[in-house]
Amino acid sequence: MVNKVALLIGVSEYEPGFIPLLGAVKDVDAIQRVLANPEMGGFAETDITVLKNPQRQDMEDAIYRLYADRHRDDLVLFYFSGHGIKDERGNLYLSTRITRKQNGKLVKPSAVAASFLHESINDSRSQRQVVILDCCFSGAIAQGMTVRDDDTVNLQEQLGGKGRAILTSSTSTQYSFEQIGSELSIYTRYLVEGIETGAADHDEDGWISVDGLHEYASIKVQEEAPAMTPKFYPVEEGYKINIARAPVGEPKLTYRRKVEEIARKRQGKISSINQMALEELRHSLKLPSEEANAIETDVLQPYVIREQKLQRYEQALSEAIQRQNPLSDEDWSDMKDLQQVLRLRDEDVAPIVERFRNEKVSPIVIEIPPETGTSTDQTSFSNDVTVVQTQSESPYSRWKLLVFGLVSVALGMVINKIWTDKPLDQHPLLVSQQTYSKSLFTDIKDDVPSGIFNYGLSTTWAPIRGNVDQEIQKAFPNFQLKYIVFPLEETGSLTSIEKLLDRSVAFAQYSYPLTEQQKKKFKEIPVAVDGVAIAVHPELSISSLTLDELKRIYTGEVTNWNQVGGPDLKITPLSRNVSGGTVKFFKEKVLGDPEYSFAPKVVKKVQSTTLGLQEVYKDKGGIYFASASEVLGQCMVKPLWLGKDRNNLVPPHQKLSTDQISKCPKNPNKLYKANVNAFSDQSYPLTRKLYVVVKQDGSIDQKAGEAYAKLLLTRQGQDLIETSGFGRIR
Repeated sequence: MVNKVALLIGVSEYEPGFIPLLGAVKDVDAIQRVLANPEMGGFAETDITVLKNPQRQDMEDAIYRLYADRHRDDLVLFYFSGHGIKDERGNLYLSTRITRKQNGKLVKPSAVAASFLHESINDSRSQRQVVILDCCFSGAIAQGMTVRDDDTVNLQEQLGGKGRAILTSSTSTQYSFEQIGSELSIYTRYLVEGIETGAADHDEDGWISVDGLHEYASIKVQEEAPAMTPKFYPVEEGYKINIARAPVGEPKLTYRRKVEEIARKRQGKISSINQMALEELRHSLKLPSEEANAIETDVLQPYVIREQKLQRYEQALSEAIQRQNPLSDEDWSDMKDLQQVLRLRDEDVAPIVERFRNEKVSPIVIEIPPETGTSTDQTSFSNDVTVVQTQSESPYSRWKLLVFGLVSVALGMVINKIWTDKPLDQHPLLVSQQTYSKSLFTDIKDDVPSGIFNYGLSTTWAPIRGNVDQEIQKAFPNFQLKYIVFPLEETGSLTSIEKLLDRSVAFAQYSYPLTEQQKKKFKEIPVAVDGVAIAVHPELSISSLTLDELKRIYTGEVTNWNQVGGPDLKITPLSRNVSGGTVKFFKEKVLGDPEYSFAPKVVKKVQSTTLGLQEVYKDKGGIYFASASEVLGQCMVKPLWLGKDRNNLVPPHQKLSTDQISKCPKNPNKLYKANVNAFSDQSYPLTRKLYVVVKQDGSIDQKAGEAYAKLLLTRQGQDLIETSGFGRIR
């Protein structure tokens, strides 16, 4: 009798010195799900052993039992997700719950040596073995692997060839990594996707072989993270081993394969001609448009993520050049480190580097098309804006421009007067909000224009863009929202007006209210309420702060946690190094001055929230502020209760349940979600509204922004905003 057995190990929790891998145990759950599915892996549930955060001895015992006493025809699968560590000799070890370092070196008895796995595999009689390692340096597992030959083995055709197949997420020298914002690690995510969708059946014979599965996952990984190089090591005919079934002729799979083909040919771009062809295919397959849209979004995701990484690299380079041009060797070294973290190759960033290497900061230029001639001169328009005009323009042309500008200003003032003079409950916008407050997206389809509309800017909005906006796109495929990433110093709410003026965006996502002067030409539409959370190390023995204590920390008056009831430990205040809406709000609400300048010796600057939270985890005395949606639900930090005084402390989170405590034992705040009710009623002391901002010029861009706001203000939109970690506006 042929058996199919599997051992799945995920290690997410570690001793100090190792960063938690939050997705590792979820990786195991996902692999177990597809293997146990009778339509996919076909493994009996009783033949799948799952270990989460095991001790070293338990892990070695399970590996021994997996390979011992197996028959030659048995299919034996070993999967590991966690930290891979190499010792000073370059030997690979698989981490366990107790893995630790001493004086920077691995304590070897606390981890499982790859050589133990080698011996167990080589001693097994099974001639059909699959090893999947999703960890750093996993390619090193191939060193020293051997296989015994036995030509007498007669294998069933449907199970594929004999031998051994080793799939690794990286080479012997590469780091693997957990994708921030994703449930699963990047390599495992695409392994699971290849099986669940059937897309890894590369020869379309109804079976997914290990080489087809690896090929699919590898291509997808490199679309998203080009410098990450998954490896496949077949021994004998190991590449022929079939690991799962795949549907044949299924409409969704047929459509997916066509989208994959187009995306790979066009580097993630789908032209209008391609879209017409796909629409015809969708009709012929009788595939609902919602399912087709979901498939396209899924297929294009790695390209989108890769583009976002390139944009983040460009932002960092632009910021560095703003500080110093040309860059120092130290700056270039920092850029190289960032490139490696983003998993980008030299050839990926080369065009960006070439474009920026000698670039200087230049003002925004608004070019007015010349009536005749080509030579130009410049006329001052504002401190940051230059109007380029042709010498051949007549005085009459300039008078036209002046009159047009004056009329526009006057019209804006009249509109503003009408707006501000109306009773609050009679404002057209609020009436509109009330009308749509109990509707679905599709109920306001007549107000949604068609076209491609650039938008973005506020980083606080990221969860909404990733959650709500996707649903909007499904409901209105022709209302195409194109998120624009600007250089780092231009990203955030406070640059939105400039980007609306030069039409870089059709409408802006904002996290700070407009000034009275700005309201003369622009309209802010409140759509959500955000809470700014304060993050500290999960093991810090302090649970709350007052606003006054927080102020004294960030002004340098309080420098040790024992001054606010905590341990004798130096405080390290952290802040993002850009003056975005969140930073300005914090300065205004906590420090009493939105233009306050943090003292460099007091507040440590970080480039992003991700880096800020990592700094807090590494420095037990660290403290950082960010939108609650970015802080909650992470093992590496815990949020503090806040209050105007000690009698009015309010948490930014609310408890879910305790049945998952094993997922994050050192920090139960992992089991909390945003306290959206306290955000909505503003009982939590650090709350601010999020706005959609449009330029009031009667253009289609204004219509697009207002339509977007209406969608967010529907019942469906408000529900999705709430699940994204923000409070409802009503």
